[in-house]
Amino acid sequence: MHRRTAPLAMLTSAALLALPAAVSVAPAAAADRGAAGARAVDVVPVRPSTAAAPTGTCRLPTPQTNLAEGFPVAAQALPARGELRAAMIYVDFSDAEAPSGSLPAAEENLRSGIEYLETVSGGALDVVTTSSEQWVRMPEPAADYPFQRGLSYADHVRYIEDAVVAADPVMDFSEVDVVWVVATREAEAISFSPTTNFLDVTADGQHLGHAVTFGYDQWHWGGLVLAHETGHTLGLPDLYTFAGVPDEDGGLDYHSFAGGWDVMGLISGRAPELLAWHRWMLQWVDDEQVACLDPDARTATVELTAVEAGGGTAMAVLPLSDTRALVVESRRALRYDHQIAQEGALVYTVDTTVPTGSGPVEVHDTTPGSALDKDDATLTARHSWTDPESGTTVRVVRSTDRTDTVQVRPGRG
Repeated sequence: MHRRTAPLAMLTSAALLALPAAVSVAPAAAADRGAAGARAVDVVPVRPSTAAAPTGTCRLPTPQTNLAEGFPVAAQALPARGELRAAMIYVDFSDAEAPSGSLPAAEENLRSGIEYLETVSGGALDVVTTSSEQWVRMPEPAADYPFQRGLSYADHVRYIEDAVVAADPVMDFSEVDVVWVVATREAEAISFSPTTNFLDVTADGQHLGHAVTFGYDQWHWGGLVLAHETGHTLGLPDLYTFAGVPDEDGGLDYHSFAGGWDVMGLISGRAPELLAWHRWMLQWVDDEQVACLDPDARTATVELTAVEAGGGTAMAVLPLSDTRALVVESRRALRYDHQIAQEGALVYTVDTTVPTGSGPVEVHDTTPGSALDKDDATLTARHSWTDPESGTTVRVVRSTDRTDTVQVRPGRG
């Protein structure tokens, strides 16, 4: 085995901060889907996006070099189509021994994250795992790995390398894309679950560049923490804010930008399915499913199919500048979004100049003042919302069980 410490220290985590989980409540009644016999609405054809779209169109370029919104996805990200080959190493420690018979619970806890990735990708991603199939003893006590004392890149690499070395006698790393190190529940000192896309470790002749280490917080978040952290290895940024935004109660709100809309934000949110924009970045939504609107044109009318249902037009994108766009997509209480508070059209702004953890996606609350914050941010039938900054108006003119027909009138401001 060979390790060379990379000069760039890059860690990301779903839980660098102790973030509150969303309250689990029954979903609200289905949104008004329009009156029966309502006047038919003509759908105005809109030009599709293209793979070689120039700057200023819907495929927004990103100035970021790592986890970011926009195109292209960072070069060091793993491909989001085809097989993702993961080596799952279950580890315990001399000061945190895994109880006999505890391995199945650890396997089960993260399994739903794998199922999420394969489902939400529409089968584009096939996660193939190999497992240590036993608890592998780490060479140092859990307390000696400084997860609770400011984990550095070098510390993280040492932890991953120790796990790979310990597992090497029982695992073959020769065909592995990403290493997943899963700590026993007894190891509270391994407190959170960071990811690195800048690993530089070689085992069994294979260069290992990506790893996620699942810590004690995995038992709080459940399997979707695996989906969140794998999103990072595929190049997606954090939608929650690292610093938090002061709220009216004197505390800090870490989810003021995107709320619970997307697993890259609040993992335990009511609507954790990926935004259509993220699916497009990962090639889980085709260019033909993107209605790219001309900001100089008149009102465009687009029928959007719920992202959870798949197929159809997944989103309408209106460029606001070379690096900002207003996006509209349809959301329904289906699959992983079954606890959605209010079905309808979700409106958000993407800004590719905003780095991960600083709010690169802002969901617009079209029903402000409710007790549900952004959980009911969606726009329902026969309601409209106007962007105070650009003057763009979005109106839902008709809805069905799985579609929202929206009119988008570009602003002139």
